[in-house]
Amino acid sequence: MSKRVTITDVAREAGVSIKTVSNVLNETGSMRPETRERVKAAMRDLGYRLNVSARAMKAGRTMLIGLALGGFDQPFMPYLADSVIAAARDRGYGVITDTYGDNPIEEIIDETYRLGADGWVFFAAHGYRAGERVLDQPYPVVTLGDFDPAPSGSLADWVTMPNTESMRALTGRLLDGGARTIALMGTCLPSNTEAEQRRLLERVDGATAKRVRGFVQAFHDRGLEPDWRYMDTPSAWSRAGGAQGVRHLLASGLPLPDAIMCLNDASALGVIAELQREGVQVPAQVQVTGFDNVPESEFSTPALTTVDPKVADYARYAVDMLIERIEGFDGPARTRVTDYAIVERGSTR
Repeated sequence: MSKRVTITDVAREAGVSIKTVSNVLNETGSMRPETRERVKAAMRDLGYRLNVSARAMKAGRTMLIGLALGGFDQPFMPYLADSVIAAARDRGYGVITDTYGDNPIEEIIDETYRLGADGWVFFAAHGYRAGERVLDQPYPVVTLGDFDPAPSGSLADWVTMPNTESMRALTGRLLDGGARTIALMGTCLPSNTEAEQRRLLERVDGATAKRVRGFVQAFHDRGLEPDWRYMDTPSAWSRAGGAQGVRHLLASGLPLPDAIMCLNDASALGVIAELQREGVQVPAQVQVTGFDNVPESEFSTPALTTVDPKVADYARYAVDMLIERIEGFDGPARTRVTDYAIVERGSTR
């Protein structure tokens, strides 16, 4: 049986001290970049493998972080989970996942104690107030979501994405390209009345409110008003919901809009499929856009124009802040916001 490669072997191969190798492994200390690369090259050449269990025992940690999501019933959540796992792996951590479905996230808190992760990333279903159980835990917490940051005094860091700004930019692209009637899928309005429209626009928190606000602002930026008759009421954020929204729109008797914008990619994929079933050409007759840039969006027919909210960064910000808390940072709560890009593909002209 071959002899296990040790840190001493790596130090000898790289021509450095054992302390320098330790600093590279733990991402501590200051050294020239070429020294760090020489140590990493020696690890690769010798086939060195970090003994994670011994490192965890020494640090008093499990080297695991938890990720709590609503579920995996739409493509964004697996995409996010994959990104969190990749970011954690880069830092030497594993990931435990748990789901809370349609229940309040608070219902899985007791499970988090049993699972034993060093800290948790919670995908928030709503905003939190001071003193709520999710924020008051013996382990570090980072929250992901489209709500205001955790209240002052909390140590729960927050990561979000630029929902309003990105939707405003994408809507502006369509308007500047000549579109005037634009349907919006996924508003989930109980009824399409002026009172419900006003209530939606006055809401502060949530992806729906923030993305609708960006949509409306793009019209106002150009001295225009959106046609609220094209704001679909029944559709959910899913492929089935997008298809249902198209059927609702076609049954309404309204002329075809110039474009249909969806508040996520899942519903946009359903919209494209249903339009094609009904013989409506995309994008020749109706343009379609989404939001999230999930992997499937590149492979629909036609490929989907969408907002890329930089999910890899979204995950990495959360993982990095959580590990900083695990390793002893106890400063005030921090907020990170990702960048975005408009990804233009074949579903728009």
